[in-house]
Amino acid sequence: MIIKIVAAFLVFMIVMGAIQKWLNPGHKTPLDRLRGAKLPRPRKCSECGRFLLGGDSCRCKDR
Repeated sequence: MIIKIVAAFLVFMIVMGAIQKWLNPGHKTPLDRLRGAKLPRPRKCSECGRFLLGGDSCRCKDR
């Protein structure tokens, strides 16, 4: 009995999602906004080429 209820709920949610997509075709979801976002390029040390994590100084400059 519980499996039928869960299956009916899932089918209901799929139908509701399809109706929502049909009524608002241009609506952007948060996931759609993230897909178009560009990440900045990682910073690298100009001397040794290591990635700079956290700070602006590199270990190669400390030596």
